[in-house]
Amino acid sequence: MEREETAASATALPLDRTSRRVATLALMLASAMQAADATIANVALPQLERDLGGGVVLGAWVVTSYLCATAVVAPLTGWLRRRFGARDLFIGAVVAFVAASLLCSLATSSPAIILFRVLQGAGGGVIHPLAQAILLDLYPREQHGRMLAYWGATVMLGPILGPAFGGIITDLASWRWVFAINLPLGAAAIWGMRRALSNPEPTVRAPFDLLGVLLLSIGVGTLQLGLSRGVGQSWLESPELIAESVIVVIAFASVVLRTQRTGFAAFRLAVFRDINFAAGVGYNFISSALLFVTIVFIPAVCQGPLGYNATVAGMTIVPRGIATMLMMLLIGKLIEIIDFRILLACGIMLTVVGLLMLSAARPPDALAWLVIGSTLQSVGGGGLLTCFSTISFSTLQPAMRTDASGVYSLLRQLGCASGVALMTAVLRLKTNDYLLAMPERLPAPGGALSPENLAALNAYGACFQGMAVVALFMLPGIWLFRVRPVRLPVIDSI
Repeated sequence: MEREETAASATALPLDRTSRRVATLALMLASAMQAADATIANVALPQLERDLGGGVVLGAWVVTSYLCATAVVAPLTGWLRRRFGARDLFIGAVVAFVAASLLCSLATSSPAIILFRVLQGAGGGVIHPLAQAILLDLYPREQHGRMLAYWGATVMLGPILGPAFGGIITDLASWRWVFAINLPLGAAAIWGMRRALSNPEPTVRAPFDLLGVLLLSIGVGTLQLGLSRGVGQSWLESPELIAESVIVVIAFASVVLRTQRTGFAAFRLAVFRDINFAAGVGYNFISSALLFVTIVFIPAVCQGPLGYNATVAGMTIVPRGIATMLMMLLIGKLIEIIDFRILLACGIMLTVVGLLMLSAARPPDALAWLVIGSTLQSVGGGGLLTCFSTISFSTLQPAMRTDASGVYSLLRQLGCASGVALMTAVLRLKTNDYLLAMPERLPAPGGALSPENLAALNAYGACFQGMAVVALFMLPGIWLFRVRPVRLPVIDSI
């Protein structure tokens, strides 16, 4: 069976240059659409909450349900591709995503919008890893770095432009059109893929382990849910979070045991045998956490202890988004001519310097320190993400790429959620420590920070310093990667 699966996943279907470009555009459009939907709805939540009722709790579930469903489905993408083929699975995932988006726009109750967001997240969970795997199959290995950089920069457009477009659409029309906008985008992606790939990919009757998939889904979904809902809460004092932690441990332990005894068909642990992928996916987890925590913390520190308004806080994020995109495009070209370990070392050091500058932000020049430090960190992070994604897949067999893409996408998302949950807990502890260390909690003189705001600002600084130390410890690990990837036969799956 393994031989049949490998053959089905590595059958070459030659494409002319025009068809390849059309397929690439379709992949990038769908990926950007999926990435944007994680943030585009955020600005519409207040209006949505008023229309459907439920308040802030409903808004949290609208975001969390989407992320949980995405995390659950992502690692199953490899099995789904072997069973249905790349073209049909991609089209099916986009159709499911668009149909769920339409249902979200028509929702009339809180339970309905949550259910439809779950369905939307399930379709989106396939789109991201499958698009990455197909893109790697479309181009020869020497072009992977450049194409992944283009794809990564396109995906970055979603979270950057999503809130802006979401706000405009909500103000001009309503929150319902925030979801409906996916219909023409999805239709264009489907048309492009059908036009470029006229022949379906060969498939196999891959076995389906229902119990194993159920255990994996419970484990991943509960972990994502616990991390998302645990931000700002004490894990030891919350019965919900304790129960979710127990469920996660039992579910993942059962999956591991089942994999060893029966061979879990929907999840290939064999991808971790490749040292480049194992190291890359671990570093991807850490880098994603550092980048996402910074994106969350900067607006919070601006609107919190520094007292800036929402517009100023939002504008501090714009330069880092642009810098990340430009750096990804640059690294996509440099990685073909410069030793990637040099690029990794530069990216790590830029990340460290940027985080240390963020930790030093104090009035009256706090805004300048935040913008410059954030931009430096995003430049380093953009280079790291492109390098890690390229190196991680450089020595994998083509038949393993889709499974690896699902795992890579899952751990990136869990890294973001874990980083926010962990650093938020550290922030609370540090804030309390700084408050207790102050001799007196007196009202601040005019123009000075209050004791509470000063303690919070110092706590944010301590968090950024801790993140800089974590980034610095990544430096020796770059020697784990192979300097010259093993030259495997280049067999395009598409």
